[in-house]
Order: sequence, then structure tokens, then C-alpha cells
Amino acid sequence: FRNTLNHCAELLQNYLDIPLLYLLYSPKYQPLIHQTLYTQPALFAVEYSLCQLWKSWGIQPDILIGHSLGEYVAACVAGVFSLEEGLKLVATRARLMQQLRQNGEMIVIFASEEVVKACLELQSSPVEIAVINSPTNTVISGETEEIQKVVESLNQQGYTTQKLPVSHAFHSRLVEPMLAEFREVAEKIQYNLPSIDIVSNVTATLATEEITTAEYWCRHLRQSVKFAS
Repeated sequence: FRNTLNHCAELLQNYLDIPLLYLLYSPKYQPLIHQTLYTQPALFAVEYSLCQLWKSWGIQPDILIGHSLGEYVAACVAGVFSLEEGLKLVATRARLMQQLRQNGEMIVIFASEEVVKACLELQSSPVEIAVINSPTNTVISGETEEIQKVVESLNQQGYTTQKLPVSHAFHSRLVEPMLAEFREVAEKIQYNLPSIDIVSNVTATLATEEITTAEYWCRHLRQSVKFAS
């Protein structure tokens, strides 16, 4: 685990102004880990390092899945792109997200996708379903003012909600201003067909050769995470 994390830290030196290990282990810098710029590369590095630890114990995956950012790790483990290019893609994603306006939020609704969708349609709300985690856990994403209207409506119907500690409204139209620049970087990545099956967040089925395209990773960034399916 340590060897892999150290290697990730070295590869991230060109992308982070504060070293990864400082962000993870130094009390002075740890509070910064909640900034998207640092959160996403750190998540990738820790997840990838854990996977290498499991492999060192003889645990070999037959099939892979990752939740949102975690799918980048799954793709890297499956050889869709190298560790170097995976970290480049994630660091770029994080930097561009950090630069977006912080005018949105994400809320967990402890209700089904159907209940939430009906509420959004009734209000003609621009708020979007960002993640379907389970039959009773649905995440919405959008501008703060619009989010509050939906939350109030669902609270009145008796549904519990919880705000997520994130800086931006991920998997919503609010990320669209970054897509063009992200695509430019994604188009320069060297992709390969996965050597291990991956279940896609975008389709909720086994990933096809589309996972080896920049367009797929743009859709992955923008569309809902179909984790429950």
C-alpha cells in the first residue's frame, strides 16, 4: 500500500501544488482534502493503493465496479488506461471542477428514484438526479435555490434528506462549462479494451469498447450514476 501510494504521490507532483502525502497525513494540510482539487486525486490514489494491497494478498478481481470517481480506478485496474494517464485524467477533472462556480449542492433523499423523479416533474424543476444508490437512496444535484424547493416539498411528504459535504453539484448541468476542456485532455489518453469486466455507471451493464473513448468519460462525468442497477 505504501509503495503504491508513494508512486501515486510522485506521479501527482506535476498536478498538485501540495504533495499528496501532506494532504493525507499532515495535520496542517489535511483540512484542504475537502477541496475538490485535492479530494479526487486523493480518492483515486487511496483506492488504487488498496487494490494493489488486496492483490498482494492474492485477491484477484473477476469483475470490477466503481462509484462515480471510483470507476476511474476500476478502469485503471482493468488496463483501460495506465496509472500515469489515469491520474492525469482525474487531476484534470478535479482542477476543472474546482474552477466551476460554487452555486450548487447535492442532497441525499431517502426515497426511491420514482418518488424523486415525480417530485421534480411536478415542479418542472431544473434539479437533476445525480446518483441512484439504492431503492431508498437517491441523490439530487443542482443550484442551491432550486434544490431547497425540492427538499422542502419532499420533507413535507415525510421523506428524510441529508446534505452531502461536497463543493459542487456533480453529475448535473452545472458541470457542463468544463466538458469541452476535459474532452481535449481525455482525447489524448491512450485507451485499451478492459482486460477485466467492468460494470458501467453510465449504462449499469458491462462496459463495451465505448469505455475507451473520450466521449464516454464526458458522459460519465455529466450523467447519473446508476449504482443501484
